[in-house]
Amino acid sequence: MLNIKQLSATIERIDAYSEDLKVFRLKLPEGSGFSFTPGQFVMVSLPGLADKNGRKVAKSFSLASSAAETGRVELCIARFPTGALSVPLFKKQVGDEVIITGPYGVFQLKKPVKPGTVFIAGGTGLAPLMSMMRSLYSEGYSGKLWLFYSMHEPRLFMFRDELLGYQKNSNLQLVASTSNPDGSWTFEKGRATDTFPKYLPQLQQDGVPNEERQFYVCGPPVMVADVMIMLLALGFRKEYIHREQ
Repeated sequence: MLNIKQLSATIERIDAYSEDLKVFRLKLPEGSGFSFTPGQFVMVSLPGLADKNGRKVAKSFSLASSAAETGRVELCIARFPTGALSVPLFKKQVGDEVIITGPYGVFQLKKPVKPGTVFIAGGTGLAPLMSMMRSLYSEGYSGKLWLFYSMHEPRLFMFRDELLGYQKNSNLQLVASTSNPDGSWTFEKGRATDTFPKYLPQLQQDGVPNEERQFYVCGPPVMVADVMIMLLALGFRKEYIHREQ
């Protein structure tokens, strides 16, 4: 059943990973009743922002927060030079208003989640997968999960401390990688399509047959397409590969 709402949210915190990548934490109105399924997205707009034809400017962004958290949501947003929404949004500060409408989307966490499930993220594609993991861990999930997460450069490693905490305490096998490592980088080099085959023997020690392994994949279109080609070539089943781009 659809539960679409339009809400005026307040920017509560902004975490800047670079001048072009920020995580916005938004406080929702008291008693808003907003709820969503991990993996879904909202449409974001700004009061008074319209295009040259007077139409409201709105863009979709996946929710990164846990579905169990009420009253607040998190969005991972990349700014592009010609971004009709991201450019003015990046000028906003704590206390400013943002309008969200949603939730939308069929890219959703499917339960029960089997141990050995694999998440593969590129860049801000981590957002809906982060929501899935946060939601599972808030429910006390203890099965083994895998996260292959690639970013353009080390400083864009979103939620680093939180993910390392899940690896230490919550049975998450984290494989972080970048194609542009610096001298302090201690994780893997390359894209997810480089690191996944390297860890395949370890993955298969979980005892989950290839034809039963569940995947959630999100990232830039080219990355998602390349991951699909790789997974199918390795014998994983298309119907168990859930993806968003």
